[in-house]
Formats: sequence, C-alpha cells, structure tokens
Amino acid sequence: MIKTLMENPFYMLLNDCNNGHELVNRIYRRQEDVFIIELFMPVLSGIEAIKYIRKSNSETPIITYSGTYQEDMAEILSKIPNTFYCQKKSSVIKDIVKGQIASNTFDYEAYSREWEQQPLAVQEYMDRQKKSQGELSSTEIQLMKFCYEGFSNKEIGEKLNLSTRTIDTYINRLTEKLGLKTKLHLIRFCVENGYYNSSM
Repeated sequence: MIKTLMENPFYMLLNDCNNGHELVNRIYRRQEDVFIIELFMPVLSGIEAIKYIRKSNSETPIITYSGTYQEDMAEILSKIPNTFYCQKKSSVIKDIVKGQIASNTFDYEAYSREWEQQPLAVQEYMDRQKKSQGELSSTEIQLMKFCYEGFSNKEIGEKLNLSTRTIDTYINRLTEKLGLKTKLHLIRFCVENGYYNSSM
C-alpha cells in the first residue's frame, strides 16, 4: 500500500511504524500533513494511538483503515475530529488524501455510508469462516496474546519453557488453522476477535 501511495511525487513518507507505540513515540519529531494509521496495530492499537495524537493535535487529518467495516469503531471514530475511517484499499486512501484533505472534492460521507452497507454475503462468509475455525485452546490464545504484546518467538519460548523452533511450529500451525498467512495477520486476528484482552 505504501508503494502505491508513494507513486505521487508530491507525497513524502516521514515515518513508517510497525505498531502504535512506535508511532506515538515519533510524532513530535516532525510535522506531518496527514497520518495514515492501521486501526488494528499490535502493542498499542490504532484507536489508542489516534486518541493519543488528538490530545495534543486536533488539526492534522487522520486516515485510519481496516479490512472490514467495524460498526463500533466507526461510531467511536465519528466523534474524533478530522478523522476518516475507510477500508484497507490504497485507491480509497489516495482518494481521501487527494479529494477530501487536499481539495474537498471527495464525498467522504457518501463513501462511508456505502462502505457501511457492505454486501451481506461478505458478512455471511466471515461468519461461516469463524465457525469453521472451531474453538481455540487456552495455549493458542496465550500464544496469540504474547504475539500481540510484541514478544519475539524466542521470548515466547522462554516464557513457556519451549524452544524457539517449537514456537515457530506452533505459530505456523495456528496461522494455518485460522486461514492466515503471517504472524502479523495473527496479531490482527487476535485484536479483531477480542482475544488480546481475554483473561487466562
């Protein structure tokens, strides 16, 4: 996505952060024209990072995105000034940057309503997929939480008294079971499904 956005020679990337904590630690070093923040980031979520930014900066536009429309998040974000919530598509983000922030020609309200009414078939597919995942064991949930908290596979192994190789295998099996591709997708799944704050 960054590569697509950077095709415009007038755009300059000031910071590319891996998680929300990294983002809030860097924001005072430069003056950004716009923040583009993934809603479900590890360590410190996008929503928390946005709230943190807004404590001292209400002017700079924030575009935040997620793979699917999250009604509860949309409601929270609608109350935060100058914040645009959209789907994870570089073309949409480009339209918002160019048409809403730079020239006010993009109808964000109309886009938002349209996205909210995403096809029921997509939701039904997601529900079916969730059911097919079956129940996760307490170990699998604990493993996801450690990933979410930013621990490396080696550190997770030390916490669980297992080798790094065993943790690698567990994470690979868990991502396969959930139909995911990488550890980052696993972290996102953990956040989107509320496992990150479940008590063990």
